[in-house]
Amino acid sequence: MRGAAALAVALALFGATAAAAEPPLRLSPQVEALQRGLFCATADGGRMDAPDTEFGWIHVPDEPIEMRARGAVAPTVLGIGFGLDYTLAGSEPVLIRHVVEHPPMPPSGRVQQSWESWVMAGEPEIIFFQFDIAEELLPGRWSFTAFDGEAEVFHAAFDIVPPDRAPHLAGLCAGGERLALSR
Repeated sequence: MRGAAALAVALALFGATAAAAEPPLRLSPQVEALQRGLFCATADGGRMDAPDTEFGWIHVPDEPIEMRARGAVAPTVLGIGFGLDYTLAGSEPVLIRHVVEHPPMPPSGRVQQSWESWVMAGEPEIIFFQFDIAEELLPGRWSFTAFDGEAEVFHAAFDIVPPDRAPHLAGLCAGGERLALSR
């Protein structure tokens, strides 16, 4: 009996470790494709009002943003962005509410930011958060969740770590422009 209990504890601990190794990813049937990764932004092209964000707006770059590395781990380095390249199934535009959850951000203590935008189903869409200022460099679990009305379309989490825990990614955007919550 003791052996079975020890095995159960070991399996539970292993399961918790394995689960912690990869941040959660949930996709509804509405998602045709989704890839997590790191981005580096181009020059600022404009702003879109986003009252439920830390600064009340998000950047809208003039030039396309490309994923530079795939994965769900990002270092806390100014200029690095992390987020999603996704495509919704179908061919009609969908009003999506994007929600970013993160550790408490000084000075407000905000733990969630959101904005709405029209997404053309069948076309790739990119959303990401880029570290622009020191107050945003918050290690921990961050996530992007998208909603179509009240229905969850996807939830994709990232582990944000100090640069020494992801040294191979720390210089990814060296010399790049800085934008936040870009599209």
